[in-house]
Formats: sequence, C-alpha cells, structure tokens
Amino acid sequence: MQKPPRDHWPLPLAGTSAASERARAAFVAAAASAAPALIVADRGLDPESIARAIHERSRPGTPFTVFDCAASDAPDVERGLFGTRPRAEAGAALDVIGSSSALLRARGGTLHLKNILDLPAAAQRRLARVLRDQEITVTGRRVPLRARIIGHAPGSVAAEVGDGHFRSDLFRRLSQTCIAVPPLQDRPEDIPAFAHRIAASLRNGKAPAFTQAALTVLSAPAWPGNLDELHAVLDRVLSAAPTGSIRQEDVLAHLPIDGAFTRIAPQVSLREARR
Repeated sequence: MQKPPRDHWPLPLAGTSAASERARAAFVAAAASAAPALIVADRGLDPESIARAIHERSRPGTPFTVFDCAASDAPDVERGLFGTRPRAEAGAALDVIGSSSALLRARGGTLHLKNILDLPAAAQRRLARVLRDQEITVTGRRVPLRARIIGHAPGSVAAEVGDGHFRSDLFRRLSQTCIAVPPLQDRPEDIPAFAHRIAASLRNGKAPAFTQAALTVLSAPAWPGNLDELHAVLDRVLSAAPTGSIRQEDVLAHLPIDGAFTRIAPQVSLREARR
C-alpha cells in the first residue's frame, strides 16, 4: 500500500517522533491485512479516526460499523453485539448470532469495537470463539465471519490481561496487528504538527502561523486529555486571536496552568517558563 501524504495520516498518527513512526508502520500493516487489529490509545486520542482510515484503505465501499462496549449494561452490550438468539437456539453453541447483531450489520465491512475492556466476561468468551473459528451460526447455518474486527483499548490493556480482567486469548487474536498510539506527554516534539493540523481544521483549512515561542509553550504541558484537550485550548486561542500569527501570549492566556508544565523543572519561575 502506498503511504499517504504526511497531512493525510489520521491526526493521532501525525508528527516526527520515533513513536509516531512506529504507529504509522503498524497502521500501514493493518491497512494491508484482513486480520483483526487492536488500537491501543488512551482517552482523547481519537482511535475511531484510525479505525475508519484503516477501513477506507482496506475495505472501501463496505459498511463501517461502530459499537461502543461501554455504552450500556452487560446484557444490552451482549445483545447488541451478538443479537437475540431465536428461542429454538437459545441453548445452542456460543457463536449463534441473531439477525440484529452488530457482527451481521457490519456484513463484509469493518466492525470497530470501542472500549473493548468494558466488554462483559460472557461476551468476551463468545467473541474469542468467533475470532478463533472465523465462523458464526445464523438461522441454523454455519457461515464465514465476513466482518473485520478492529478493537480499541487504553494503554492499560496489557495490565488488564495480566490481572485476568480481559481474556488473554481474545487479546491475542485481536492484536494480530497492534497500533500503539502514544500519549502526547510522550512525544512533545509532535505538538507542532498537531497544532498546525488542528488549527487548519478550525480555520477551514487555512492554519495561522505560530511563532516558535508559541509552539514551545504548547509543547510544555503534559496534556492529560491528549488531542481533545489540545483541540479545546486551540479553539479558545484562535477565537481570541482571529487574525495574525499566534504568539506565546495568545497561548498562555488559555493554557490550563494547573499541572500543565510538567516538563519544566519546579524551581523555574512562571516568567522563565513563559520565556
């Protein structure tokens, strides 16, 4: 698969850091494969945009179905993912799928399972079996699983597997290709690329210029909310400075100062931090 231009990577994969390069290499591998994939990304890193981009490159023209495993309680999640079994098959094998299931709605496209760590234990067991066999039972017939599964989990997924809270066999089958999206605090060198992309989206494709001092200040916070938090700050900055270049004082006026400058030594004064 030909690599897309730099500005056409999904936003969470932008930047020049080694971690971003590794994430993009995994993205390319996932887009060239039909196997299940797992996107490991903490909150605020928009894993859905990565899953959608993989789908558009690997299965264009087919359905892209999103299913949030944290959207409701356990019985509703299991019914939504697998559907309601016909009464005659209520005691049948685990992989009997009802006609209303998300697995069938995705047909030959992609099923993106958001927040897969919230999948109930019974549903984990059923999904692991479906991914193992690559077959499901529908109206009494065995048919191939046509949908491709792309899951999403936070960075704590390995610990959850180690603690037994998430099935190791399901994790192994989902992570045949694993796209690890590092948090912003681990790649401050990527902040300028994010700032330009986000600013362009907020200005209808025409990003303002940023002074180097403004980009340096933007690269200082830990950004615990990742891209969502950076987007919210830049939205305020651009609204307050509708014309001209974005300067450091424009940024400082809207930064979440509390706990923001974690990469600056504590003995440094605010004036020195601003400088």
